[in-house]
Amino acid sequence: MQQTLSGCAFCDALPSSNLGEAHTWGTDERITHPICVDCAIQTQPDPDERNHHACDGCRLVVDTLAALTRFRVELGHLKGPLQLCARCSSGGPATYWTRDLKEHLVVSPEE
Repeated sequence: MQQTLSGCAFCDALPSSNLGEAHTWGTDERITHPICVDCAIQTQPDPDERNHHACDGCRLVVDTLAALTRFRVELGHLKGPLQLCARCSSGGPATYWTRDLKEHLVVSPEE
């Protein structure tokens, strides 16, 4: 029997890394992804404008929260929300749940 090992769903961290869980909601059920410490402790930027939301990974700012995917992180004593866009989670979990990113883009992250 072959066993598949998985590391962090948001980066290339190995399965031996200290992992926690990041939860989001799918169509009808809660979806759980493994997350490493480095991805879990990203700082949340504070956009200047009210009703704007920023990606915790790349600081991209959008005008609706639906353009980002919100995860609830649980990793030891670290608990809280993490908002990611489809760009910084390329091929990752945020890619599947983010809606109409280009349409809601306000500020691109600095290159």
